[in-house]
Parts: sequence; C-alpha cells; structure tokens
Amino acid sequence: MKKKFLFFLLLTLIFSISGCDIIENPDGPPAPVTPFCTDTPSFEPRTMPVIKVLLEDYTGHRCGNCPLAAKELHDLQEAHPDQVVGLAVHAQAAGYFTAPKTGTKFSHDFRNEVSNTLDDFFQVAATGLPKGVINRKTVNGAYDLPLSTWGQVLQQELNLEQRADLQIKSIWDSTTSSLCAFVYVEDISGALPDSLMLSMYLTENNFVNWQADYSVAGEEIELYEHNHILRASLGPIWGIPVKLNGNSGIFSFSKSFAGASWVMSNCNLVAVLQNGSTREVLQAEEIKALP
Repeated sequence: MKKKFLFFLLLTLIFSISGCDIIENPDGPPAPVTPFCTDTPSFEPRTMPVIKVLLEDYTGHRCGNCPLAAKELHDLQEAHPDQVVGLAVHAQAAGYFTAPKTGTKFSHDFRNEVSNTLDDFFQVAATGLPKGVINRKTVNGAYDLPLSTWGQVLQQELNLEQRADLQIKSIWDSTTSSLCAFVYVEDISGALPDSLMLSMYLTENNFVNWQADYSVAGEEIELYEHNHILRASLGPIWGIPVKLNGNSGIFSFSKSFAGASWVMSNCNLVAVLQNGSTREVLQAEEIKALP
C-alpha cells in the first residue's frame, strides 16, 4: 500500500511540472551589463600639449635632510606649473632612512615592491639621501642627482623638443574598490623609438606622519605632510609594450585596491612613457585617481 501511494505521488508531481509554463525573467529581459574596464573612453589630441618631466625623489621618513628635497620638488612644480611630475620613492636599500622602527613613532612602512624594483635598477638609495632621478637619464654617467643640480637638469629636459603626449582617464568601482585607467598615447615627433613601454603608478598625497627634519628644533616633525608617495603599480612595474596605430593608441590598466589603507581621494595616477631599451622617460602625465 505504501509503495502504491509513493508511485501515485511521483506521477502527480511529474504531470504537475509538465503542465506548467516555466517563465524565465518574469520582469522582462535583464538589463545589459557593461563589464568593468571594457568601455574605452574617447580622447581628442590636445591643441597645445606641453612637455612634462618625471622627477623621482629618493627619500626616507628617517632622513633628516630629505624635507629639503621635498621642498625643492614643490618649488620646481610651482615654478613650472603642470610640467613636473613627482614620485617620492622610499626604497629598502636606503637602510636606516626608510626602515620602520616597530613600537616607535617611525613605525609606518613606506617601502614597497615598486620602489624597491626601481631602485634595484637605478642603484640610487644606497648612495645616500636625498637624491633625485630626472626622466631616468644619467648625468655624467650616474642616475643619482644631488639636490643642488635638480633645477638645472630639469630645465634642460624642459627645453627639449616634445616627442609624445599622454592623457589619462580613470574609472572607479566603489563596490569592488577597483580602479581602471585608460591612457592615450600620441606620437608628436613622428620619431618615437620602436621599443616603447608605458607604466602606470599610484601615488598618495596629504599623508600625515612623522618625519625626521634636521632643520627644526628636536629634529622631528609629528604632523609632517608626505606627498607623491609611490604606493603601487597598476600592471607591470616597467610597463606594458606600446604599439601605436598610426600616431596614437589607447592602453588600459586595472587593479583592485580592496583592503588598501590609503585614502584613495588623496591618490594620483602617474603614467610614464619610456624607451623600453634605455628606460629614458619620453613623457609623463598625472591626474587625480578618482574621477
């Protein structure tokens, strides 16, 4: 009797299912979904592009002379508006100057893979801080430039004929804390090298923390404002290959910053176009990270 009842119940269930219309998407077709970072924005060539120079300030929060270099970078940016792009590089090879000291006011660790990788190539931090690298070129056979030479070398770079122009547009996905950046590369000179690489870095400004400073009483500043801090790379540190279609092209980068402690509203994107063979910078560009 029990087996007959179960058989009857199964038949009833089968007929009831086959007799029903299964309606997919009862509210109509789903709205089209645009995957993040796939809608390439449009760019227009600038009518009056300007040459921009990359100045990498090798620094450390326990370096008492480094605030002088930060001030020099600021002054050069003021003297040449929108033409000087800065990176504050805190590399591990600087030793004491960049090493955090656990349990003390100098406990923040500014060092990161990007800074260390750059310094592994340019070999600047171990020569003493502060030092600068301008457009990743050597002067008298060396990359590391003393503070006293920054202005002169920078002016020489600004006097060169502009070879390329860069434009950046970004998209921020607050749900996933992901950032997408598009870079428009334009060949202005018509003679860019065959080997081109494009890097995209994230920097942070307005980060208040301790800094050694030999110019003040006590030689330490509690509420020091750190700017241009090189925090991360979107994509490969040395960049992605650039192949232009005619005289221009658009290239994209993306990265999730979920869990990062940085204040994204204080962050900038820095694009660097360089000769892939020599590392020499041909043009740089900087915008706020959040659109």
